[in-house]
Amino acid sequence: MNITVEITYDTNYAKEISNSINVDNIDIPKGMNIDISHKENKIIIKISMEITEPRNVLTLRNTVDEILQHISTIEKTLTKLSP
Repeated sequence: MNITVEITYDTNYAKEISNSINVDNIDIPKGMNIDISHKENKIIIKISMEITEPRNVLTLRNTVDEILQHISTIEKTLTKLSP
């Protein structure tokens, strides 16, 4: 079974954030695919994972949580740095 999660996040820093979090996707779990792009003011994240055992669902959820935390941190930092 394969599960795909798609997240669309609206922000003025879509390009900067998507470029920043794309760099972090080097060592991902086996069977997982992460695609991050941006269009206008939206970040589009698609995470799919082959589910071969129950703990894979938890791995997928943890990955989604981690990406959302990264987005939040980067956005807060960029907002503070903006004039």
